[in-house]
Amino acid sequence: MEYMPDEAGQNNDQHNSDRDEQWRKAWNEPEELGTEKKGALLNSIHRRISRYRRRKAQLYIIGLGAAAAMIVAVFIRIPGDKSISDINKWKEFVSNDISAKIILEDGSVLWLAPHSSVRIYPEFLKQRSTILSKGTVFYSVAKDTEHPFSIAVNRQVVTVVGTAFTIHRLDTVDLQLTVKEGKVLLDNSSGSKLFTVGQQVSTTTEKTGITQTINPEAADWWIQQQIRMHNITLDELLDRIETYYQVRLSPGAIDRKMKVTLTWDLTISLEENLAVLNSLTGYHIH
Repeated sequence: MEYMPDEAGQNNDQHNSDRDEQWRKAWNEPEELGTEKKGALLNSIHRRISRYRRRKAQLYIIGLGAAAAMIVAVFIRIPGDKSISDINKWKEFVSNDISAKIILEDGSVLWLAPHSSVRIYPEFLKQRSTILSKGTVFYSVAKDTEHPFSIAVNRQVVTVVGTAFTIHRLDTVDLQLTVKEGKVLLDNSSGSKLFTVGQQVSTTTEKTGITQTINPEAADWWIQQQIRMHNITLDELLDRIETYYQVRLSPGAIDRKMKVTLTWDLTISLEENLAVLNSLTGYHIH
């Protein structure tokens, strides 16, 4: 690229050179300058100092902003963990339109519902840390009392030693936790709370809500190819469907307390399963 001189810059350089010569003359021969010229020179000095300070402050702020952007883009602090880890080095597993099964180095198994993703700490056997980035995951955690298993979800943390449970990431802030086996510790802005078999809880603005008692099978109903559901209410069934498929259904005017018995087949499409449900209920859920 050819360099073109800046005429305005040359004029400014010449102006500054002339002004510097006047300052030197004023320093060496102050008696030859009148009051008016002395005042003009002082004002010029003040303006140059002021411009220098403003420029220095701007560069400092820009430098801080750039450094902060680099840190946010590359590093992540796991809640409850004082260390900072390079998120780009974590192993990422993603499910697309169908569920995926992941077996970890310690023997723990993760079932990802469709459109879900998790990240695994690179030295997993030394630090069993994971991040639920999106969707729903059922965790069957191998027992290891020396290395607790942690899942970071938004700014909340679930910690276990060995158990089975499902976490559904509701949005960028909250989650839903369903425990099938063992005990699970949830830590967030409202403190730490322990949950056991058959308990489910959702958070609101990072605060733990009311604990509900449910059928433990609700935690992992979708990891089988076919599941027979006996006398399940439409309300619970639709909640399971929306959570698993990451969709929002349009049920219309229905009796959510109505109970149905059916086989949900995960080897066929959602639309085909809904057709079976609608034939049983007479509704038009889509």
